[in-house]
Amino acid sequence: MTLAVAVSPQVSVEGTVQEVIYKKALPKVIVLETAGRLLWIKLKKSLRQEFHPHPRVGDRLRIYGDRCYKGSDTAYYCKAHHLEFLAVSQPPVSVAARPCKVLVCQKSSCCRRGAKQLWQELQQEAIAQELPICLKATGCLGECKRGPAVVVLPLKKRVTHANAEQIKALVQQQATLNS
Repeated sequence: MTLAVAVSPQVSVEGTVQEVIYKKALPKVIVLETAGRLLWIKLKKSLRQEFHPHPRVGDRLRIYGDRCYKGSDTAYYCKAHHLEFLAVSQPPVSVAARPCKVLVCQKSSCCRRGAKQLWQELQQEAIAQELPICLKATGCLGECKRGPAVVVLPLKKRVTHANAEQIKALVQQQATLNS
């Protein structure tokens, strides 16, 4: 037995987000409280990728879409094709607040070429100058003969024959991109 889905004319609803259901890191369904009742709103695929930041619990939204009936005239959901933020519950977390991740190879070949000293210098620089970095020791990065090897994330920048000044410049470059 299959349920027939009938689509009625367009509707506009306004309410507060109670829940957001995600699929593949994108919002798929928003549960909206309107006039004391909960309404499920399914987002069109094209709409899921459009807006940034994603809606959060507590946000006030106005949604335009089609009312879809499942089987009976009382059970329905909305299929949204446009969404407007009326009020945001809290400011989004700044990307600049997240530290830059620095991966430093700690395998023997890179250590012989100065990876341990680089690690210590970066730790001292991070404390002295309050650099927004998160140091992470890694295994081989595949640049054994050109060590010490370092990867700076989220830039995804690989550095070979690395020194503390190069890494500091990349971290500061990332910080300026975030601000």
